[in-house]
Formats: sequence, C-alpha cells, structure tokens
Amino acid sequence: MRGKVKVWNRIFRYDICYDVPTILFFAGFFLHEISVIMDTSMWSFSESDQLTPLGFFAKIIRFTAYGLLAAKILYECKIGNRNIIFVYMTVGIIGLSFISSKNATIVFYLLIMIATLGISDKTVLSASIIAQSFMLIMTVGAAAVGIIENVIRDDDNRVRHFLGFEWTTTGPIIFLFIVFQFIYLKEGRLNILNYMILNVINVIFFIYTDSRMVFATILGATTFFLIFGVACKKGRIVRWLKWIFFMIPWVLAGLSIYFQKIYNEKDKLFFRANKLLSGRLGLGHNAIKKMGIHLLGRKVKWVGNGIGDMAAGDYNYVDNSYLQLTLEYGLIFLVLLLTIYSVIMYKAYKSEKYYAVWIVIFILVFGITEPRLFNLAYNPFILLAFSFMGNAAVKKTNKINKM
Repeated sequence: MRGKVKVWNRIFRYDICYDVPTILFFAGFFLHEISVIMDTSMWSFSESDQLTPLGFFAKIIRFTAYGLLAAKILYECKIGNRNIIFVYMTVGIIGLSFISSKNATIVFYLLIMIATLGISDKTVLSASIIAQSFMLIMTVGAAAVGIIENVIRDDDNRVRHFLGFEWTTTGPIIFLFIVFQFIYLKEGRLNILNYMILNVINVIFFIYTDSRMVFATILGATTFFLIFGVACKKGRIVRWLKWIFFMIPWVLAGLSIYFQKIYNEKDKLFFRANKLLSGRLGLGHNAIKKMGIHLLGRKVKWVGNGIGDMAAGDYNYVDNSYLQLTLEYGLIFLVLLLTIYSVIMYKAYKSEKYYAVWIVIFILVFGITEPRLFNLAYNPFILLAFSFMGNAAVKKTNKINKM
C-alpha cells in the first residue's frame, strides 16, 4: 500500500506518504510521545509519588509503541552504504553507554532512531507536534479544573505552578519544542499573528511557572524568525559561515563543561554568573568532583525538585545537557551526540533547509541550562539526522531503479 495524503492549508503545505512503514512509524512515535508525557505528569503519579492506573496504562502504550517501531524496522530499514558505518558506530557506542549507565532508556531511543530511517523529517515532527500539543492541552486543562493535581510551591517567595506535571518547567519546555517544530514546519516563516499567539501563551506559562530561560528562548526565537525568517530561508549567512556553524555544538559543549569544572565560588565573576544561572555552575562543579568524567559514564540517580524527589536523597541534579549526558553516559557518547547534531546541521544545509540550522542552534544554546538535548519526550529534532540519512538512501535507490 503506497500513496500520499495532502496536508495543504494555511498553516503547513506538504504531502505525507501513507505507505506501511510511514504508518507504523507515525503510530509508534505518536504513541511514544503520548506515553512519555503522560509518565511525567500527574496523570501517572499522585503528589505522594504513587503510580496511578493511568500510569500503568502509559507503560502499556509505550511498549506498544516500541512494538510498532520494531515492526517498521523489520518491514523496511534502508540505511544506505554511505551511512552504514555511522549507524553501526551509533549502535556500538549506545550499547557501551547502556552497559555502563544501566539506563535502558538509551536503548529504546536507539530503536526509535533506527526506525526513523526512511521517514521524512516533516512526518517525524508532525507525529511529535500533534501528540505533544494534545497532551499539553489535556494536562494543563485538567490541572486547571481540578481533575488532576496542580501542585504549587513557594520557594523563597518564588511561587511556581506545576500545571499538572511532575516538574514546574515541564509544560513550558514542551511548549518551547512545539514552537520549534511549528517554525520548522512553517519553513522558518512566522507572521505577526503566529508571533502574537505563541507569545501570549508564552507569557501565560511564564506567569504561572516563572520559567525564565524558557520564556526568553521562545521570545528570542519567535522574534528572530519573525524578523529574519525570509532571510533564513535564503541562507546567505549559513552558506557564508557554514563551517563555523557546524562547530557550534562542539564549542558550546567544551566551554560549558570547562567553566563548570574550573568554577570557583570565591571568584566574584563566577559567583555572579552562578547566581544568574540559579546555582547551575556550582551544582555542575560539585557533580564533576563527586562523580568524575569517564569515557563510558556510570549509573546515576538524579535527584531534583520534582514531585517525589524530596524523599529520594540530596539534590544533585545537573541542568546543563552537555555535562549531564557526559556524567551519565560518558565522553564517547557526548562525542556521538555532538556528531549527530553536526550531521543534522550539515544535512539541513545541503538540503537548503537553512531555517533548520538556526533552530538547531537555538536548541543547542538552550541545552546549556536545560537537559533536553537527548530527551525525546521534549525534543524530537535528534531524529532528523537519521531521517535525512534514510531519505538520502531512499532517493539513491529510486534513482538507480529508474536507470
């Protein structure tokens, strides 16, 4: 069964295939996003951190999703000769990181990555944005009317609503990545109406959650694409500075880990920077001293300010994506992740999707203060590397078949 269904309206203009591999992937990834967001909300847990019946149901949904994604791989998995070494390297590194970290999530993410081969970028993001938008509306709405708990905490006169999630920042961060996906599907072009609607929602989230970095990132990204969206599509700056752009993941990772390692609370500049970053530099420095940095990582139990975390032990959460992933999965895994982000930017550049390069840069900068560079509950963009590679292999096969 092969064919296409047109998605053509005032918002997005593109075709989605409805062949068997696409249906299996779309259904699997859609259910995965539904389940993992449900699992981070009060649908699954009470304030006492007890698993609810819906929490058990979310786990059933998630493993159903993994089954559909595995079926997609068995049905069709076009890697291509050019990509086979990279894919095998990814499998090997993630396997080693799993052994050292004992975190099975990374293995399931590998399954999703491989399933993405041969799936278009817009199909990947469509499945994600629909699922995320649905769960965000349902969760915040249910918390607002009292169907699920809306925990409110007052930390030093900083009143923050959890809006039905286990963490106060979860809702705003999901919305941030919905905004990024919306901009991508709009090919980098926002009009004034899009801008106003997105930022009204942004302000509402900020008022209730006081998530300052998320608020600033959404405001900055939407303003950038409103003003420079047309210029981004032409890609003059990206073409001119392409190699500098491709090095951004490595520079941000190196600098952010380095400054946390050399942090000195007695230094006035470091002290002010740490205060501005809500103590993130100090927490990162302490984590490096306590855990150390290893090639293959180690098992880590992160304890933060989420519901149920208070009784789990002393606070040790590291918000910097680059450092958190290095501590848990190791330096070799970090190199793999940075390579994947560089591949996304390079493939987007070669496909003349210059707006995608800018979106990835915003995500990489956001990763300095939030651990979402490798978290599919929020960020599906990591999958685009495999989407781009798989589609290149499909196009090459089709070209050979026509000869």
